[in-house]
Amino acid sequence: MTSAESDRGKAIHSVPARRFGTAITLFLTLLLPVVSPSGSLAMEPVSGRYLSFYGTTVTLEIQVLYPPPASLIVEQHFPPGLEIVSARPIPQKYSSKLGKTKWFFKGIQPGSHTISLEFDQPVMSADIQAVLRYRYPGRGQFIETLIVP
Repeated sequence: MTSAESDRGKAIHSVPARRFGTAITLFLTLLLPVVSPSGSLAMEPVSGRYLSFYGTTVTLEIQVLYPPPASLIVEQHFPPGLEIVSARPIPQKYSSKLGKTKWFFKGIQPGSHTISLEFDQPVMSADIQAVLRYRYPGRGQFIETLIVP
């Protein structure tokens, strides 16, 4: 076997390895900037995360980018039967029996917004979740995002 034949054999075997490496690099390059550490989409106009979910206090931070949606619905779920002792801002709907409370925001401004709830009993992080609902600005597509601690 000549050295040219030997080199050709090496090149043929290394091409799939290079393609695989390129495919992985391309996949990670496209995926990593899109997904944030909280698991929500980084470029979504509205995202959220829990700042506190220990004991009797639950605090949810909502980030709104420019342009903001025309309206936003935030729905907080908690164990049925728990009573809310205080809430900021005051929710528009609340049901202790269903374990659900809702806020309706119109004309929300870009920036960070905080929702804070205090319950009459301690709540476990596994027992709470929030849902953000809005229409994507400019597109009108309905978006629903689940936020978990």
